[in-house]
Amino acid sequence: MFGFVVVMSAFVAGFIGSIFAWPAIRAHAFGIVAEIATLRARAKVLEDSLKGGE
Repeated sequence: MFGFVVVMSAFVAGFIGSIFAWPAIRAHAFGIVAEIATLRARAKVLEDSLKGGE
């Protein structure tokens, strides 16, 4: 019975922690996606300028 209480307590603590942590994780993930899009756009501009200069 003690083991069940410990496992359930850990599960509940993890669930509550994930509720509070998810917005930060999501914002970080979307920030990375936005950074990738920005870098791809800059690379495209650079590539086009190099191709146009030849």
